[in-house]
Amino acid sequence: MHRSLTAAAGALALLAALTACAAPSSDQGGDGGIATLETAAPTPTAAADPLVAKYGEPVRLRLDMSDEEEADAWKPRDRCLADHTSAEQGTPGNDGGDDVSASSGGDPAKSAEAEALCQRVAPLPPWELDAQNPDALQFAQRVVDCLHERGVREVEITEPDAFGQINLAFGGDANDAASISLGMQYVDACMVSASDGSTE
Repeated sequence: MHRSLTAAAGALALLAALTACAAPSSDQGGDGGIATLETAAPTPTAAADPLVAKYGEPVRLRLDMSDEEEADAWKPRDRCLADHTSAEQGTPGNDGGDDVSASSGGDPAKSAEAEALCQRVAPLPPWELDAQNPDALQFAQRVVDCLHERGVREVEITEPDAFGQINLAFGGDANDAASISLGMQYVDACMVSASDGSTE
């Protein structure tokens, strides 16, 4: 009996405490709402990568891009290379960026430094051939199978290049001319057929 009374008293005390918490307080605002902590709006921060802020976000290449579209995608990196190699010589950039060694006075160390720096604004590989894509090797193998069907004897999948793209190498150790020629002739069509699942 004593335990029952103690439990009942405890329950009443808890109920009273909960009622007091739920009751509106005279200290609260006129709307009876819950007080909130107000914080100042976050101040805008500078772009995380100043190179991207200057040259723009890298774009993702596509298998169906035209030569002109692909050239446009590489322009931010080319400008970056030109700026960072010609700056060493005190000459303005040429917006071409194709011949880094020439722009940097033929200094391989400066060229390599510029290449590493400007890597961040280079276009991303087509997703089908991006080493970050878990299905990229399967896609590349479908392209190889397609090329074999078209008479390309020597073709192999290469390790990802500096831009993270998986590529194909034609000719093999013997530099088989027929494989190189046929590979270049059919690789685009085989990329298309591998991407859409067709066998033609």
